Amino acid sequence: MSFFNPIQTYLRAGILAVPLLITSCSGSIDTDVFSFFGKSAPPLPCPQVEVLPGAETITIFREGEGRDLVDVKFEGIIAPFSGQCQYVDDDTAIVAELILRIGATKGPAATSQTEEFPFFVAIAERTGEIIAKKIFYSPVEVEEGRRRATVQEEIEQRIPLTGLKTGGDYVIIIGFQLTREQMELQS
Repeated sequence: MSFFNPIQTYLRAGILAVPLLITSCSGSIDTDVFSFFGKSAPPLPCPQVEVLPGAETITIFREGEGRDLVDVKFEGIIAPFSGQCQYVDDDTAIVAELILRIGATKGPAATSQTEEFPFFVAIAERTGEIIAKKIFYSPVEVEEGRRRATVQEEIEQRIPLTGLKTGGDYVIIIGFQLTREQMELQS
């Protein structure tokens, strides 16, 4: 004799309905699971941004052999920066927007009010492997009668994501593009 139990029937129906409810949601699984429980998915991480130690300053000397203070045309420094990132193309790429400042001080050997400062932006994996690098030139003009000036550079970098990688798997490295002589003088 079979006995009908309405509680058992509701439990069976509820167990079968839960997977259908989760898979019928739109969007990605992680978003759907979090939103099902009343929370939004945690934000995906942006790449870390660093200034390469030793490449945060640059000294530009006049042509010739002298390397004393009187031979300095300009000195530059990369000042604190800010930025943000956004995942695009269904989370298959990151667009990182960076704002950095280059400060310049005119030296005694300067013959003009303007100097171009070469700097680079590189994308590296957390392992340290550089996967992309681009050199930029920022002209800084010091007003007549002044010794210092600052410019702001806004740079956009696009990082394609492969596999299960996120922005947290990458580092954006910034620094002045130094010559071999400038690197030796920095150390």
